[in-house]
Amino acid sequence: MKKKVGDEARVNMPLFFGFVGLFNTICLLPGFPIMHYLGVEVFGLPPTRRIWTIILVNSTVSLVSDMCWAYAMLLTSPLVVTVGLSLTIPLSLIGQMILNGQTSSGLYWIGAGIVFLSFLFINYESKQQD
Repeated sequence: MKKKVGDEARVNMPLFFGFVGLFNTICLLPGFPIMHYLGVEVFGLPPTRRIWTIILVNSTVSLVSDMCWAYAMLLTSPLVVTVGLSLTIPLSLIGQMILNGQTSSGLYWIGAGIVFLSFLFINYESKQQD
């Protein structure tokens, strides 16, 4: 995407993601009634207001994260963004420690350190190339 677009100012991200959603709706929506009537997957609306809230919050957070990912891709490089996304692995362990009191072995922490150091290394190397 960055190679085709060049400058990030040329991309209207809300319009871009709007078209992605439109194409997904057009291409995937016919599959719902087909799968429902064939009995492959029964379609039903969420039963409670709480589940609707969870779905809407999750959809909003997913949209914002996708827009941030696309902007990060345009501002840096695909490699830096992909390795940066892998930082969610060590951060999830920290979240588990805070929320659930769960800990992991030293081997997990070594792996998390490798992921973190690889992000720093790739980020440093990409700055050197620019």
